[in-house]
Amino acid sequence: MAKKSERPSSMAADIIGAIREGTKKWTRTRKAEERSPVSRSYRYACMTQERGVSFKEAAAQIMEEAYLKVSGNDTLPANARQIMYAARPHIQKVTGRELRDDYFTQSLLPDYLDENDVDWNVVYDARGHFTEPHDGESFGVGTLEVRNYLASQHDPEFVDAALGQAKLDTFGPSGNFGAVLFIEKEGFDPVLEAAGIADKFDLAIMSTKGMSVTAARALVDDMCSEHDIPLLLLHDFDKAGFSIAGTLQRDTRRYEFQNDITVIDLGLSLEDVEAMGLESEHQHHPKGHKRALIANLRENGATDADIAFMFADFDATRSTRRVELNAMTSPQFIAFVERKLKQHGIAKVVPGNDKLADAYRLFARSQAAERIVRRELKKLKGDAAVEVPPDIETQVRQHLARRPKDRWDAAVQRIATRLRHEC
Repeated sequence: MAKKSERPSSMAADIIGAIREGTKKWTRTRKAEERSPVSRSYRYACMTQERGVSFKEAAAQIMEEAYLKVSGNDTLPANARQIMYAARPHIQKVTGRELRDDYFTQSLLPDYLDENDVDWNVVYDARGHFTEPHDGESFGVGTLEVRNYLASQHDPEFVDAALGQAKLDTFGPSGNFGAVLFIEKEGFDPVLEAAGIADKFDLAIMSTKGMSVTAARALVDDMCSEHDIPLLLLHDFDKAGFSIAGTLQRDTRRYEFQNDITVIDLGLSLEDVEAMGLESEHQHHPKGHKRALIANLRENGATDADIAFMFADFDATRSTRRVELNAMTSPQFIAFVERKLKQHGIAKVVPGNDKLADAYRLFARSQAAERIVRRELKKLKGDAAVEVPPDIETQVRQHLARRPKDRWDAAVQRIATRLRHEC
């Protein structure tokens, strides 16, 4: 009898196990749909289409249009993530699937450029640094930096002795810049440089990847207070963007401000997002409590309207809506920045009359001195012959053997100096 009573229990366990095993994939699918609503359209597409369109095929349909839109018809650099934002709605609509930004920027876009042999001005974030020896050139190893470095290479050029023109030597804000623009992202540097924003508005530009580091806060705390210049903030419209703005305006556990500084939040704001019709996306918060997230946003300056926009889908998806700076095209971004700077009165630095008069006298004297030196150097070149040691190569090699950290031209300079003193 005992055996008879055990069999139904065993069968029930087997049935339950089979059901659980068979519904694992469905459970994962439903959880994915809760995180991202676009996954539901993907499931529907899989059930109703005989053959789906691949990401590569969909990207090929929109890639050129997206690049031209972002770059202002190839007049400005286009960041890879900006192109992703312009192309993503079409790709997701055609494929019925969610497109990951890293897959687009690291695979779809590079493959398209390579396979179609197009010469677009696409830039990627720097992932390292390259530094020449002997206090030479140093730059981040990003697309634009490498491109500029390769284009600037040349054979050694000999610069003859001359009296250089007078110049203004600045280090820091005084007489140089009148505001600091802090950008949450590093990828916009090439776009800002191409548009000459820093020079046009006499701005210092600072960026970090994500949250502002303690060193950045210490820098603006001291500098903006000492020179009475404002700190301008540019960030995404999302929880992280509000947090970044908050940490640059108030004390935190990690950093307490020592001075009162003027902070101007340029956005993105909800008004900017709606005025430009920028695309939003979902940011999942699997462990975040809604009440705590909202409290943190309020602490960092979010309004009721901001919170309503961001949490419109939270109860169903566990996700907040966000809008990145990258959702703008390059012309949109430049126009947005210029509009905000002008709105807040950020303009060129012009010192007082006394300093302007000092500068005028300096440059006038410099130009007069330069004419005299050029005239004397011309005489020297025509009348004086310089005798080169016949064993100059041997002497250079001997010098480098003794001083391996020197470059060959430094060796030649030292040899010329020594022989001149011996004469």
